Amino acid sequence: MQSRRDFLKTIPLLSGTFVVTMASQKQSFGAATLKKDAGIQLWTLRDDVQKDLNGTLNSLSKFGYKSIETFGFDGKFYGQEVKDFSRFCSDLGISIHSSHTGITAENASLYAEKAAEGGLSFLILPSMMGRAEGSLDDFRRTADEMNKIGEQCLKHGIRFGYHNHDFEFRLLEGKLPYDILLESTDPQLVSFQLDIYWIIKAKQDPYRYFERHPGRFSTWHLKDLGSNGKSCIVGNGRIDFRSLIEKAGQAGLERVFVEQEQYDEGTPLYCAEKSLKYIQRHLF
Repeated sequence: MQSRRDFLKTIPLLSGTFVVTMASQKQSFGAATLKKDAGIQLWTLRDDVQKDLNGTLNSLSKFGYKSIETFGFDGKFYGQEVKDFSRFCSDLGISIHSSHTGITAENASLYAEKAAEGGLSFLILPSMMGRAEGSLDDFRRTADEMNKIGEQCLKHGIRFGYHNHDFEFRLLEGKLPYDILLESTDPQLVSFQLDIYWIIKAKQDPYRYFERHPGRFSTWHLKDLGSNGKSCIVGNGRIDFRSLIEKAGQAGLERVFVEQEQYDEGTPLYCAEKSLKYIQRHLF
């Protein structure tokens, strides 16, 4: 099966341009809101989405999901016009909080404008998306571009974030590229979507990041790490999500999204339902 990171490299980076301001205060949601809005990244159900998008969304609504994070946003959702897709989701009681997207400084204005039409809050760059990553200067250049993207997004009322994997935690020239991205981006322009699975698998300490960069981790992916190293149903692995959630305020957490990439325990839909039930019963 194609990995998520390899898939992301195949998405074309398009074009656009801009500038802006932002309210410096971020709202951290309370536990009740997090429970109500526990969402899911649709990459978890990528095959189901491809086969039957509407049926998959119907199933998620019946499970109790109230929000989703899409992938591959290019001004449309899976080939559908923004307002049409948003209306369908709204009729199911599902909000579209954010999307992973092949955003660049050139296309950011167009993408953000369309995202605002769909009622999104965030656009997320889900990887380097083919950008150079061989040196710390490569990551500094990407950080500069991320600041520009964040500026352009805010002009349309959209916030911008970056989603990690594990490659950002490999030592490069004596430093971690993830640290460069955090240190070289403006907190008013760029937030970070913390993938809990990947930071733990990379043997890094998320608590240390919360302490050093408070308020920067607005959204998280709740992806559990099984004993075999694969992702699994939330609650079936070895990550202590309960302790992590206790640091939500320090981290700046606003929304969480279930994500899973391997499915040894059942179908993707089965796993999605079980993960939500665990979150509702044990985390919030």
